[in-house]
Amino acid sequence: MRARTVLLLAAALLLSACGKPKTTPEMYRKLCARCHGKEGEGNKRGLRLYPHLDFSKSEMVRRGDRAAVRRRIAEGHGPMPAYQRRLTPEEIDRMVDFTFQLARKEKP
Repeated sequence: MRARTVLLLAAALLLSACGKPKTTPEMYRKLCARCHGKEGEGNKRGLRLYPHLDFSKSEMVRRGDRAAVRRRIAEGHGPMPAYQRRLTPEEIDRMVDFTFQLARKEKP
């Protein structure tokens, strides 16, 4: 009886964690902002080695190459991890849109 209760509680916890889909800004803050900055401006320390951390300076973003940005998010590159196993294809597409949105924002 006790094992059954523990299993039911574990299932309830898993279902509650999966309930609400993550928003794109939440995913960005959790997965990307540490290196790419809160607004896509790039982490100041990382910019010296990787100036393209600033989305507005990234060639693929400036060209509007959605396929290249999507591939970079899915497969990773250099120090950037691949997210194809952590994000659904729809979430990756939303992250591509968000990347372009941040690149178009006016920087202070």
